[in-house]
Amino acid sequence: MKETGFLQPFAHLAPEIRTRLYGLLRVQTFAAGERVFVQGAPSSAFYTITSGRVKVTRVTPEGYEIILGVRGPGEVFCPVTTLDGGTQLGTAVAMTETVVLRAEREPFVALCQESLELLTVVQGACLGELRHLIRRLEVLASRNVRGRLVHTLLAESNWQASGALTDMVRLTQQELGSLIGASRESVSRALAQLEREGVVNVKRGRVVIRDREQLERLVGEPDR
Repeated sequence: MKETGFLQPFAHLAPEIRTRLYGLLRVQTFAAGERVFVQGAPSSAFYTITSGRVKVTRVTPEGYEIILGVRGPGEVFCPVTTLDGGTQLGTAVAMTETVVLRAEREPFVALCQESLELLTVVQGACLGELRHLIRRLEVLASRNVRGRLVHTLLAESNWQASGALTDMVRLTQQELGSLIGASRESVSRALAQLEREGVVNVKRGRVVIRDREQLERLVGEPDR
């Protein structure tokens, strides 16, 4: 497989291990709205995104849906179950047409057992997801809807594996609500207020950031 920037996390591996890893990867394409895997299913593969975006949602026993995370090019998603062999913690859905690199779990885990460096990369991805969830929990516990929304808009706008900023947050109001633990109606009201203040423009299925400096100031301000 041709080496690309999306495989950069594995670039430091020993040449033999890197070659064997790339030999395990297979390209798989998903249409927008198509499921990559479902909650509760056995973990069968390790995934890296090359293009598009994937959201991972979990449905609670009470039927409430929450978004565990949104991932894009150059990122892996749900690596924990790859290592521990447990069932999938959520359902992964392609938000746009998405291309992933997929490695079957058993040979991938066997290669991790041979290579401490590869195992370290995967464990780092697991810890990254944990840190992300902890930050989300801190925001959920300490901020009101407006505070949680501005924090999430800024965090999502800072996403892109290339390091470039984007002023387009491609999430619906329902998806934003699932991320911040609020109803769509509450998100709609908070977005309308931010729009009146000139901070954002609200479009169908996305939010455009007009004033990034003001958004950053709002993240640091106490709730009101």
